Amino acid sequence: MDELARRWWGGELGAAGRALDISLAPAEAAYRLGTALRNRAYDRGLLASEQIDLPVISVGNIAVGGAGKTPFTSWLARRLKGRGETPAIVHGGYAADEPELHRTWTPDIAVVVDRERVRAVQRARTAGATVVVMDDAFQHRRVHRDLDIVLVPVERWSDGPRLLPRGAWREPPSALQRAGLIVCVRKTPVDQESARLAAALHAASQRPVMRVHLRASAWQQYDAPAAPPAGSCLLAAGLADPELFAANARFAGASVDTELTFPDHCAYDDADVARIRDAAAGRPVVTSSKDWVKLRGRLDASRTWVLTQELIIDEGEAVLDAALDRVLRR
Repeated sequence: MDELARRWWGGELGAAGRALDISLAPAEAAYRLGTALRNRAYDRGLLASEQIDLPVISVGNIAVGGAGKTPFTSWLARRLKGRGETPAIVHGGYAADEPELHRTWTPDIAVVVDRERVRAVQRARTAGATVVVMDDAFQHRRVHRDLDIVLVPVERWSDGPRLLPRGAWREPPSALQRAGLIVCVRKTPVDQESARLAAALHAASQRPVMRVHLRASAWQQYDAPAAPPAGSCLLAAGLADPELFAANARFAGASVDTELTFPDHCAYDDADVARIRDAAAGRPVVTSSKDWVKLRGRLDASRTWVLTQELIIDEGEAVLDAALDRVLRR
């Protein structure tokens, strides 16, 4: 997510942001109408989804970034492998860091990268997959899916969101009625909203809901466990919600006194790396797994700490297993 857009959508640009809101209202209305018409065409069979002889699970969301799709997708693929399946992860390839993360987190699970999702699923089947998990595919309806899992970020939820380009939402909350399972994802250490939100979403959509959170689990250096960095440190990250990552880093024991943020999925050119080195000024650098796959070999590993996170189920494990049972029996 672009930093300027994030600030604008967050209401930080004052009068200029309000003027932009007004000027882009017609564009939002057109986008909203186009999205509704497209979904109605699929729902009524005017646009066809291609059925592939393989169970397909989609993991997606209705907002732009920040829902935890990549860690959830990897976690789900491992869970399917634990059930005796041969899963493959399919990714559209628009963000190079995400496929690389999947390969790092699940080296024993095939990752197929192709902007043409139908072709990607077919490639996975040919390679021997018994089930496919599509990362970020809720809006990619050309592939028929047996289960749509839609992630809702607790900290970013809005009952009346603005759609693109005026806001960070791809679809309105009513789109959750297409989901087979809604997952409320919390990224902060303290839970104040997820249970209430889960109940409200279930009541509104009549869809099953589970709750999970991403817990700051361990520090790493050289891809090995490490103690938290000593003394004050710089946090450098290109994430959709860098403030939540910073909160988790502090909760995990890092004394972050400076934050240097970049756009989500930042490719990190030489100037960006130089900015990080200059801002650190010899202090430890704290970053995320998502950023480290792009910064590895460019920052001093002896002065860089990577905060890893693990997915924890708060409620609804039986609901997930029942949904997976239905998919795998088809």
